[in-house]
Amino acid sequence: MKTNFLYFRENGLHTTTVAGAYGGNQDFTLLDDSGSNVEFDFDIAADGEVKVEVTFLEAQTTKCGSAYSGGSVDAGETIEINATGKSLESGGVIRIAKQTGDGTNGVTLSTGDIVTISLRPVEGTEACFRADRLLAVNSSSDTVTHLRFKSSNGGVTDDTVALTHPDTNGAEFKIIADYIHEVCNANITERGGVITCWDNQNNVIGKGLAKAGVTKMVLVVA
Repeated sequence: MKTNFLYFRENGLHTTTVAGAYGGNQDFTLLDDSGSNVEFDFDIAADGEVKVEVTFLEAQTTKCGSAYSGGSVDAGETIEINATGKSLESGGVIRIAKQTGDGTNGVTLSTGDIVTISLRPVEGTEACFRADRLLAVNSSSDTVTHLRFKSSNGGVTDDTVALTHPDTNGAEFKIIADYIHEVCNANITERGGVITCWDNQNNVIGKGLAKAGVTKMVLVVA
């Protein structure tokens, strides 16, 4: 029997337009689940988990390391900072090395340059679950609802989706449960399609999750 597939992707996107030259370190704080303006659904553990890009407002010949277009970039050009040119500091801070300190991998930012830091989509930060492997929808607290699926690797530990939402005497839980029932059984005569339930980074949120006011989604895939 065909079944639908439910797609979830953890959110992770930070964008800054540089307002002026950095006198000290070129640091960018990623607002995670402890911040009021959530940009990332979880705390990153290593700088390799994110892609760091710089889009230059103007052409540069002295502010860009030789690893990027030979050290000469055009106006509007976007480069990806390599592994050596970035680091993760305490407090969820991504630091971009300056070209003056690292002539190969560094970039010295200028006013109007755009820095984009995005979560790399890998196994564990995105998942597509078979609807027919759904085990339960349960409320683990007033503000967190869990979806449990049979382990995708055949192990004893279930795969889970944790959804954070407001609490209005349990109304949000019912909305979420009804929505999951709906998408699991959608297109009943032509099952087998992929339904995006949560991809906040690309502004795609299932109507039930949006109605329930879900603010964060975290995956635990066995």
